[in-house]
Amino acid sequence: MTTSVNISFLISADQAASTAEKKDYRSTASNNYSADLVDLDNEVYTFEVEARTESEASDKAERIAFEMGIQVSYINIYKV
Repeated sequence: MTTSVNISFLISADQAASTAEKKDYRSTASNNYSADLVDLDNEVYTFEVEARTESEASDKAERIAFEMGIQVSYINIYKV
């Protein structure tokens, strides 16, 4: 199954300014993500997942939806 994935970051202006000053680095630590899954009837299901990357968060959310029998139209991923 192919789904569209949108990724957003919810941060304040102060956090954005301090993030811009830091060097880019990759972390192996897990992050918390909120995933909004929209099914074919435009119903939205929200899941909290822990993952290292947005892609991994999307995969986990899609797996949860599959196990629940939800046919996903697209997924919005938010880093919290």
